[in-house]
Amino acid sequence: MEKVILIATFIKASKYDWFLEFLLQEHGIKKDTVFVFTNEADNGLIVTFRVKLVDGKRININKTFPNSIPVHKKGNAIYTINALNKLIEQESGLTKGNIDYKSYKIDWEKYQGKIILNRGDDLIINPIEKIHP
Repeated sequence: MEKVILIATFIKASKYDWFLEFLLQEHGIKKDTVFVFTNEADNGLIVTFRVKLVDGKRININKTFPNSIPVHKKGNAIYTINALNKLIEQESGLTKGNIDYKSYKIDWEKYQGKIILNRGDDLIINPIEKIHP
C-alpha cells in the first residue's frame, strides 16, 4: 500500500539550488516534480513536493526535511488541516464542537494564490505566487 504526502518546505532563496540537489540526492525527488512559490510574508520561498511512503512506512518530517510541514492543495491554495479547521471556525462563526467540519463548504476562489497556516491561535493567510514550473 502506498501513501503520498505533500510537503511544503520554507527556505531562503539563497538555499534554493542546494535544496533541489538535496531532494534529488537524498530522496530521489526530481526538480520537475517540485513546485516553488514566493512567500511574500518573509521574502523566502515555499518548495512543495510529494513523498511516497510504502508498506505503512512513516516519516519524521521535521527531522528529514527541516522547516517543513505536511500540506494539502485545493487549486492554487495551500493549507494545513489545522488551518483549514480554524478557517472554518472563523467563517462559520461557530465554535469547536458545534461545527460539522466535513460538510462545511469553503469558497476556494477566495483563497487561490494563498497559503493558509496557523500559528498558535492565529490564522495566517498570505499571498503566494508560483514561480516554478
